[in-house]
Amino acid sequence: MRERIQKEQLTNELLRKQFRNNFQLAHQAIALGRFYVRSGHEIHLDKLLEEIRKNPQPDYVSDLEALERADANEE
Repeated sequence: MRERIQKEQLTNELLRKQFRNNFQLAHQAIALGRFYVRSGHEIHLDKLLEEIRKNPQPDYVSDLEALERADANEE
């Protein structure tokens, strides 16, 4: 149990280091969460944080929205 907590704390610290401050991290998480909800995907906090960890770029959500619009236009 203790190892899990230490691993979680290290993971969260690494995630926070990818952003200038916690507000940017929170904004990215909210924007990504809203995108998933609008597009009808089920989202869990763990998945959301993992997605941010993999793609910390500020324009990542905009890119996803553009891809979603392109897919909608093809149909």
